[in-house]
Amino acid sequence: MFGTLKQILTENWQWRHQIWDLAKFDLIKTYRGAALGKVWLFTKPAVYILVYWFTLSVGMRHSSDINGQPFLLWLAAGVFPWFFMSDAINTGSDVYHRYGYLVNRIKFPLSVISTFYTLSLLIIFACTMLFTILVCLLTGVRLSIYILQLPLVMAIMFVFWTAWSVMLSPLGAVSKDFANLIKTLSTPFFWLSGVLFQLTSLPHIAQRIMAFNPVAWCCDAVRSCFVYDKWIWSDPKELLPFLFTFLAVVVLALCSYKKLYKEVPDVL
Repeated sequence: MFGTLKQILTENWQWRHQIWDLAKFDLIKTYRGAALGKVWLFTKPAVYILVYWFTLSVGMRHSSDINGQPFLLWLAAGVFPWFFMSDAINTGSDVYHRYGYLVNRIKFPLSVISTFYTLSLLIIFACTMLFTILVCLLTGVRLSIYILQLPLVMAIMFVFWTAWSVMLSPLGAVSKDFANLIKTLSTPFFWLSGVLFQLTSLPHIAQRIMAFNPVAWCCDAVRSCFVYDKWIWSDPKELLPFLFTFLAVVVLALCSYKKLYKEVPDVL
């Protein structure tokens, strides 16, 4: 297992310049030919946030300020990271099919594909976070010192969802049914992970179970930077279950990659 971890880290270090170049190329390719170009990075999540805000705040009349911050900020701090994680769950879990032309290159390490794809998602996520901070500053919304932990939260999310991709992509390449199953889980993850509601509204036992949900932790961690005003390590009952999930995903990623990475090019 440690040999596989060393292999993956070595591959990513040796190909670090290519990873950055491929991540930028992936972003350019995604929005190539669009007249508005990079504006589309914000358009989709912004539209969704406005729809959710209207439905919850105006239609259902269920929302109010949270910890002294506008409900719209709380919503944005959950929906923006969700779009990052949604792509990581869907495409990231079957990334070898997306980049089949790289899989079949003899000298190209498969682990690098998961890294640069997640990095391309992280760049978009970072832009949305900067946009959120800028809007807060322009509208006079108070930001506390806890915003300083946002880069750490984003780094943790990057490593976790890269490991998620490394864990599941070999299985998705070998079995299309497995890839479809993972994509099907995207909708339950969205509705059950506290993207649109506060986890504290759940029964106690449900909160304990939800603590092992990486989507719920990531949304809550970003909201800790903007709304909840707390350090992500301040509550061990929230942090330790996530760390357990993190470790489990890393271990399973190493096992999956070690057993299947040689078979993936033959399957594709």
